[in-house]
Amino acid sequence: MVTRIFLCNEQTEPEIRDFIREAIADISEGEQYIVTWNCGNIQTLKVGDRAYFKRIGSANQGYFASGTVVPADREYQLKQRSARYRELSEAYDIDSQLNNFRVWVAWDACVSFDEPLRTDYLRQLPHFQGMPLEPQSDAGVFRDEYVKMLDREWERQVQKAARAGKGVSLIEVYYRWGLEDIQQGFPQDALESFRQVLKLNPNFIKAYLGLGDAHVSLKEYAKAVGDYGKAIAMRPDKARLAYYKRGEINFLLSQLQQALADFQGAIAIDPNYSDAHLALGNTYFKLKSYEQAIACYDRVLELTPERDLAAFRRGRCHYILKEYPEAIRDFSYAIELQPSNVDAYYYRGLTYAQPNIADETLAGDDLRKAIVLYQTQGKPDKAKKAKEMLETLAIDSLPKAKPKSSYTIAPAVEAAVNLLPNNDGAPIAAPIALGVSLDADDDQESSDLIVTQPPETISNDRAIAQAEVAMGNLTEAIEKIVEVEKIVEVERIVEVEKLVEVEKIVEVEKLVEVEKIVEVEKLVDRVVERVVDRVVEKPIPFSIEDPSTAEKLAMISVMAQYMRDGWMVRSVDKSQVGYDLECARNDQQEAVIIKSFTSDRASFAISAIEIENARSNKNFVLWIVSGAAENPDMKCIRGRELFEQFDLDPLAFAARVKQPNVQLERSAIALEMPQFEQ
Repeated sequence: MVTRIFLCNEQTEPEIRDFIREAIADISEGEQYIVTWNCGNIQTLKVGDRAYFKRIGSANQGYFASGTVVPADREYQLKQRSARYRELSEAYDIDSQLNNFRVWVAWDACVSFDEPLRTDYLRQLPHFQGMPLEPQSDAGVFRDEYVKMLDREWERQVQKAARAGKGVSLIEVYYRWGLEDIQQGFPQDALESFRQVLKLNPNFIKAYLGLGDAHVSLKEYAKAVGDYGKAIAMRPDKARLAYYKRGEINFLLSQLQQALADFQGAIAIDPNYSDAHLALGNTYFKLKSYEQAIACYDRVLELTPERDLAAFRRGRCHYILKEYPEAIRDFSYAIELQPSNVDAYYYRGLTYAQPNIADETLAGDDLRKAIVLYQTQGKPDKAKKAKEMLETLAIDSLPKAKPKSSYTIAPAVEAAVNLLPNNDGAPIAAPIALGVSLDADDDQESSDLIVTQPPETISNDRAIAQAEVAMGNLTEAIEKIVEVEKIVEVERIVEVEKLVEVEKIVEVEKLVEVEKIVEVEKLVDRVVERVVDRVVEKPIPFSIEDPSTAEKLAMISVMAQYMRDGWMVRSVDKSQVGYDLECARNDQQEAVIIKSFTSDRASFAISAIEIENARSNKNFVLWIVSGAAENPDMKCIRGRELFEQFDLDPLAFAARVKQPNVQLERSAIALEMPQFEQ
């Protein structure tokens, strides 16, 4: 295959601007634009030859279109007309005349006729020195040693023109389609788009990256490794992303030494590649090289101080190395950066419980917080593990619901009274022990201050001073009791929420068996009232801004809407099928997912299986509910509208409302793989 240069003079081709406008429209739709072009007396053109079209004859001389020589339709092939032309390729058209032949060329990229890739610009580039840029003849051969350089400069020119709306490239169209297919969950379609790119330009490196991403989505990891390897082989000095992606696959496949080499290769190209440093740290962690992992996480936090994941994982390393103060520092920093980092709470709780620290209060607070967050985030197994750890560590010994009368505070009061002077001005002389017992069955653990006085007379001033000390300790004891009551109250609220959840589910499942229910709102209100009457002796407020509460109220609102409209409704949110409700009416079926917005959130969590349902389930329906507690505002989204109206974060699956006029950008694909054991 050779590269040909076809010449265009606007004086002899006055329709050229119309051709370019039509070509931009066709190529934008994924179609090549076919033209017939004069090639003079050259009879050696072959189907598959590359072609560049060059403007000549005036200012702004340069290249304005590129394409490939293609076969003419059979009825237009010159070789079919006469045996005289049997040696010509199928590209030659019957409109050819003696010594003035015409061939078919399919354009795959073009720019405005007034903004070509100018030859006077190319002459200024060092690597084009000595290249013959002046036309010798129509359809003349372009020298092979300069083709790759011309291709590269032409690609840049087309991209620049495309951004200004004055150019288009079929390669970029197919490539963009491939990226969109991957993001929307159609990897097979993406494979075809990227293959079309490589068919047009076998040296288009990003297409190999796209192929690798599509094979990853299909879990064809060996093929993905091969695709990334081809990109690396083509441009090893520019392949930092290919190294990183191949490293992810090797990590996933537990090929840890290969993963190390790949991440180090990416860092060698870009020493400030934060993601590669993080992945390298994770690999060292897997290899139990904790000091080296810490060094990697240090570098990540130096480059991107807001990476809570790096702080958390560095804390894990310090925890394993029994460097507990450093571990607490890192877990605390991770929580500061991301308050919903439940794993940081869990491991900080474990660290506080270590014998060298043994802060039962802080350990208990963190583990309880982890339990609630795990439940809220839909991770019951981890919540169970945290609860078991709480019990195993024996730091949950505070009373659950003891009445105030059971707290032993009388000795402290008596001690304070005994220290006061009696009527004759002398204090009562007696031994005094100041302390507080939190449970009658406890080992009578006392505070650090034990005041003992020998049986002797002491002055009024000293008695008063000791009384003040005793009262201070009494105040401390009362504060501890108040703290205990807060913990008990929180636990009561959690239990109430659990019972409310169970009661709502039981009652709603009874309702959904009825095909049509007229007064759904009244029945729902009766459910809530019954639970409150049964469980709570006095109202215990829990915030309607709490995400879990908002989700529950949102589900009730959506179910009520369906039942009012005569749908049969069945709750399946505990079945892990990727949606919350199955709704049926006559021949209609809907798989319903319900999400809520609260006042402090501009996004909602969405799981991988829910994303897959949105992509593949024709019955998929998503309800977005805001203001669920009072006057719910409900919006219904169907099928792929999710991908049109929301930006999806593949790592966390957080959906945010799209901003207007956002251009599609290239980003690394996220792999669903464990970074390391939690």
